[in-house]
Amino acid sequence: MKRIRIASRGSKLALVQSNYIRSRLEEIAGQVTVSIVRISTKGDRDKSDFLNKPNSIGYFTSEVENALLDGRADVAVHSLKDLPTTYTEGLTVAAIPKRECVADALVTSLDATSLADLPAGATVGTSSLRRIAQVRLLRGDLKCVPLRGNVETRLAKVARGEVDAAIVASAGLYRLGLAERISAVLPPQEFLPAPGQGALAVQIRADDKDLTELVAKLDDRDARITAETERRVLASMHGGCSIPLGVYSRIEGNSIIIDALISDIEGCKHIKRTVTAPIDQAGICAQQLAQDLLNAGGQEILNKIRPTPTN
Repeated sequence: MKRIRIASRGSKLALVQSNYIRSRLEEIAGQVTVSIVRISTKGDRDKSDFLNKPNSIGYFTSEVENALLDGRADVAVHSLKDLPTTYTEGLTVAAIPKRECVADALVTSLDATSLADLPAGATVGTSSLRRIAQVRLLRGDLKCVPLRGNVETRLAKVARGEVDAAIVASAGLYRLGLAERISAVLPPQEFLPAPGQGALAVQIRADDKDLTELVAKLDDRDARITAETERRVLASMHGGCSIPLGVYSRIEGNSIIIDALISDIEGCKHIKRTVTAPIDQAGICAQQLAQDLLNAGGQEILNKIRPTPTN
């Protein structure tokens, strides 16, 4: 093995993440040349406001995966939360490295260090249904407005006063060296993050035995258990990454604790559950938790959000 090509989206954050994996591979692989192959995705090209569309699954990942499948690259690096819960045939996630901070962050130019500090009627920029639902649940007087673009673009809109505040993933700000822009880290048990948030997925072709052995050295046990548990909740609810579902899991001793919440977008109805289970029962527990959410009213919430099929 003389070279490894990493497929990556072309955004600054994606390249930072891919270059991190590049440096890790160079450390463990020895005399190997590692390069980055930039890929443009539908999610980067589509500038519409919200991603709760029937065809939004894989918006930021499918074309990066295609580079693996057609041989243009050997490795792909994704934000795990962007990957569909059903993995693409012929590909495997060989490593989930140690997670960055899983929490969301409040960014504002106002004198506020929490959502509670924002003035009545303040505008909060986000295009995530999960974040919209939780903002309205906690502060029904705030006005959520569409906010898309890369991290730097969203921060610039806050700085220019186009929105009073924005909610973004803390992980991206930390990885970009922009932690000073964080006004408040929103506690993940109170403002639940997206399943798998803060985790990277290092993907390869399933039949590449040499790379499987190499890339697996980057895998972090706790990161894989917690991220896969959260994504199991999402998969068991038969929802894509755009549904208003927050899940947060953490390991304490030999147990895993899972918090999950689903809410309507208006913030009027929500169901939240917390369960604890032995680590080796995490997958089963996640499925049971998802079914509990659905039975308690989550199915009705999803039915309202999903578009009615047309003939």
